[in-house]
Amino acid sequence: MIVQYYKPNSKNTGCAFSFDIGANNKNQEPCVYIRAVKQHSWDSAKRRGSFSANAKDPEKSISIKLNETEVGGFINAITNYKEFSAFHSYEENKTTISFKPYTKKDGTEAFSFGVTRNSSNKFGIGMEMSEAYGLLEFCKLYLQELYVCRLQNNLDRRKQQSNPTSAPLKSGFDDGYVSS
Repeated sequence: MIVQYYKPNSKNTGCAFSFDIGANNKNQEPCVYIRAVKQHSWDSAKRRGSFSANAKDPEKSISIKLNETEVGGFINAITNYKEFSAFHSYEENKTTISFKPYTKKDGTEAFSFGVTRNSSNKFGIGMEMSEAYGLLEFCKLYLQELYVCRLQNNLDRRKQQSNPTSAPLKSGFDDGYVSS
């Protein structure tokens, strides 16, 4: 995981979120995966929470793949202290993503980050501005990785087109359009 946020609490209602860059199964382009896990236990003596026992429980963990527009939504929200939301639907699951600014009791700015599956299974944390800036840089890194990948694919296509004896490369577009 590239970016991780652990927010355990003594009420055992905390959550952990991680953001990682993986490869899209369809085209092998980079994509962002978010994973959230609900807190499993709290050790009062060590003042530490544990999440690992819930990591494989589908009711207490969730994985989401973001597209580049959604990553741009996070960038815009953090940069401009605005709200971002998204909706995902897959088979029977309906998932909402919410990233909202709020002002803490002490007057400092922060974000509330939540993911809700099927209206009732909720995962959420508060995110300090310093944490949000870390997420911002992660999002920018992802976009750089994505665009470098696409640039390299485009350069490879151009090279392939200039060498007609090689097997043709697929353009990546369903309508047959090949950029030059």
